[in-house]
Amino acid sequence: MKALFLRLDAAIATACRWGVNACMLGLFALLALGIIQRVLPVFKVPGYDELVELLFIWMTFLGALALWREGTLYKVDMFERTLGPTGRRVLESLIHLSMLFIAAILAWYGWDFLRQSGETTPFLQVDKAWWYAAIPVCGTLMCVYSLVALWHAVRGEIEAPREIATLS
Repeated sequence: MKALFLRLDAAIATACRWGVNACMLGLFALLALGIIQRVLPVFKVPGYDELVELLFIWMTFLGALALWREGTLYKVDMFERTLGPTGRRVLESLIHLSMLFIAAILAWYGWDFLRQSGETTPFLQVDKAWWYAAIPVCGTLMCVYSLVALWHAVRGEIEAPREIATLS
């Protein structure tokens, strides 16, 4: 069972990495086409604004999920370094409990927002639910990762703070 969860975690990590890169590449291509379109107004990019919105929202939430998964989104090493093992355990538990609360809000209200949206894009004629789905999907996965991290923190299975990298 643990092997299945590890493979699922690896698949989510890969999907986040490739998703963020694909969205960034798509945004870059759209920006380049937009510049060319202004210089040579021979062609138009249909649904330009709609595609930018779609790529940007998914890039943002997949990137946040990737950082959330790694435990690096909310991290203040200074406090960890000044605390002993018990203090670090309490701090980690409070941080992950707070992160779980935020993720639950994202998932709950994101789902509600998605459910209530009856919007269709003007040009592409696509349901905007594909745009808004990034919020509850990533929020739900953030909840799962927060629960796992909270479980590890409560059990005392936290890493010691890493040394700061220097050039010397």
